[in-house]
This record gives sequence, C-alpha cells and structure tokens, in this order.
Amino acid sequence: MPTPWARAGRLGRWLVEPFTGQEPGFYQAAAVCLLAAVVFWQMNALNKTYSTRLSCPLVWRYDTAHYVSLRPLPAAVPVVVTGQGWRLLRANLGMGLHPAELRPVPRPGTRYLAASTWQRSLQTALEGLQVDEWASDTLRLTFDRYATRRLPLALAAPDSGRAPAFTAHFEPAALSFRGPASVVARLPSPYPVALPAGTGPGAARLAVRAPALVRPAAAQVQAELRAR
Repeated sequence: MPTPWARAGRLGRWLVEPFTGQEPGFYQAAAVCLLAAVVFWQMNALNKTYSTRLSCPLVWRYDTAHYVSLRPLPAAVPVVVTGQGWRLLRANLGMGLHPAELRPVPRPGTRYLAASTWQRSLQTALEGLQVDEWASDTLRLTFDRYATRRLPLALAAPDSGRAPAFTAHFEPAALSFRGPASVVARLPSPYPVALPAGTGPGAARLAVRAPALVRPAAAQVQAELRAR
C-alpha cells in the first residue's frame, strides 16, 4: 500500500505534467490567465459588503485666539463601520476619507462634547459608510480662556533653600505671561528666574522658564549680577 508521501508525489506529478515541455508562449499565456483570474476574484471580493474598524480623523474649529484646550484634543476617533469593500479599502489607505469637523463651544468649565454633536459630524465625514459602533458616548474636553499677567522678575532661590548669593538687576524688570487663566493666576509674584550653576558676577543672559501652555513675552532676559 503506497504511503501518504508517495500518493502526494503522484498527485504533484499529475498536476505538473501538462505544463512540462511546452513552448514559452504557453507559460506566458498561463501566467496571463492566472493573473486575470486573481484580478477578477479580487474585484468580485471588493464589491461585497464588509465591516471593519476605522480611525476617523478630526479637525477642531473654535476660537483659538481667546480660548485654549488644557488637554490635547483627540486627532482621531475609532469607529466600526460597514460598507462596500472598495470604499473600505480607500478609507484604510487614507484616500477619500474626509476629517470630521468639530465645533465645540470652548467655555471655561466645559468637560465634554455631547455625542449628538460629534457623532453627527463623523457620520457626515463617513458618507457612504454605515457606523455600527462608536468608540464612546462623549469626548472629554477642558477649555480655559487666555489671560495675560505682567510680573516682576527676581532670582530664584537655590535648591539648598538659602538666599541667592547675588542681587540682580533685570532688563526688562518685568515680563508678561500669556496662557490659560487658571494657570496664569497661580504664577508667583515676583516670578523666579533660575541662575545656572557656575554663573559669576557681571552681565548674564538668563532663560525664563514657564509652565506648559504659558508663554513668556521673552525667552531670555538680561541680568546684571552683583555679589551680596
């Protein structure tokens, strides 16, 4: 009784035998037919309906001159959609998928964007696709109004907690800081400017460090340092 390997070998020879000893044109024609069959199968498959998970890009439109988001706004939202294979393929390749425009009202204290607002925008952007599942019912947001505060400058105390070894005359003597009102309101006055290690008496350019989302009017200030 022939072994399974022997039967497999006979089957392989039976499949290959018709193609042996043929003219080169035969193999070219066979390759063309095989390619045509694959293309036809692929096109037929893409005409069917499928469900898949997509990441829909978002574009945020709000008054950025007067309001700031305290947390990064999401750049995309995952959704499960159903649609024709061709449409889903283009969307997965980033072709023909328009970003959803979201227009929140950025009042201080706003904590989320209602589902009825952003889901309608996403459905418009995903025209031609049916949304089966949303990532969430709400999108978390935190907005604050921009504020500007002018603060006098002073040398920051050393890490040791001792008094600074120098007195400083700053030019300019005060700086404006712009950022979220809740953050700007907590900035200390006078505003501390750190002295790099190894700095001696005389003229020096000192960097002004500020919290995230707060922008000082100048990144550096001129200081005249004198030993106490």
